Amino acid sequence: MISNIGTPKKDNSNNLVIKPTELKKKMDNGDDFLILDVRTKQEHDMWSMSYDKYQDSTLIPIDTLMLTESLKKLPKDKEIIAFCAHGQRSSFAATALSSLGYKVRTVEGGLAEWSNVYDVVTVKINESIPLKIWQIRRISKGCMSYVIASTKDKTAVVLDPTCGVDSVIDNLIVEHQFKIQRVIDTHIHADHLSGSIVIADKYNAELNISSIEQYSIEDVPEEYLSKIIRISNDDKIIVGDEIFLTAIHTPGHTDGSMSFALSIDSASEENLLNSNTDTKILNHPHFLFPGDTIFVNGVGRPDLHNKAQEYTLKLYQTYQDKIFCLPNNTIVLPSHYSESFDHNKPIFTTLQTIKQKLNSITQSQNSFTDYIVSHIPPQPMNYDRIVKLNKNLTSCEKVYYKDLEAGPNSCGIRA
Repeated sequence: MISNIGTPKKDNSNNLVIKPTELKKKMDNGDDFLILDVRTKQEHDMWSMSYDKYQDSTLIPIDTLMLTESLKKLPKDKEIIAFCAHGQRSSFAATALSSLGYKVRTVEGGLAEWSNVYDVVTVKINESIPLKIWQIRRISKGCMSYVIASTKDKTAVVLDPTCGVDSVIDNLIVEHQFKIQRVIDTHIHADHLSGSIVIADKYNAELNISSIEQYSIEDVPEEYLSKIIRISNDDKIIVGDEIFLTAIHTPGHTDGSMSFALSIDSASEENLLNSNTDTKILNHPHFLFPGDTIFVNGVGRPDLHNKAQEYTLKLYQTYQDKIFCLPNNTIVLPSHYSESFDHNKPIFTTLQTIKQKLNSITQSQNSFTDYIVSHIPPQPMNYDRIVKLNKNLTSCEKVYYKDLEAGPNSCGIRA
């Protein structure tokens, strides 16, 4: 057992500590190391560390770490990065293993801090088009936010921001010199606290929310109220000259969910970059930001507001009447992903590809309902409280959201 190992130092200069951002850089560089999870199997199975080519971690619970058979699983010729929920158990593990000659470091703050690490990628469009789209991925939560900017007018919209994403947005603003004019929440989120109020206030921007969602703004501070704009179906949100986001009411994940279609009126298909690489968009002037209504490999779950049967039927009708009737070459950019992804490659696909993937379950209302009911995953941790906080437009600054949001992305149903 390791209970007799001395308490490790907590100084960040300690060579047994690695910051989450430093760990991400090592992953982005493709460094060769072993990731060690010292939590319980139950914790590991519920939520683990997965990013790029590092798909999973070696699990050795802290209580069994010093057993001979456990130590045999660990290399002495390779760096070991240990983690747990908040860093305490992995700190003890790093101290103990280091005393035995292993090259080991512990992730500072554990998964709680790792969940606030972001990866940013550009959705590449031909430079002749006055538009930039950045996809901001919150690695361990599966959340994706977007910055959509007019390069001509130097104005931008932020869509579905999470808590802590402003540090990423700050860097983009400094580099590209644009102004945030509007912030959009596609719906009332159930698995993470929205950063919309904080972002809108920080950049003195409008906050656009669905007029159909049951938001309650009675307790919103007076200084925020003037920034809140309720939007309805077919409303247009200006990104820049000749660039608009059109709101589409797409109920099903929530009753008031809004998707946003972006058409580049000043661009023709032949002006777009023609390339075979995964990071470039092939001849497509239409983009859809569906929030959590539909994903590149699945559908939005309809059960997080306690009306699963009703919302399943609404989701099916949304697909048939609102989404599937859009052009097949529409690029779909959702607000969640359900698998690990590659650094520097945006997560997107065409609507045609999604329709083909979902074809077997969207043939009829009955086939869709049967599939949804039999494949609903476990509900997110603390989702009732998160829904209530987001419904009240509670600021991230008033809640210790790291523990509240603990757990993996579970807003979709894999198809």
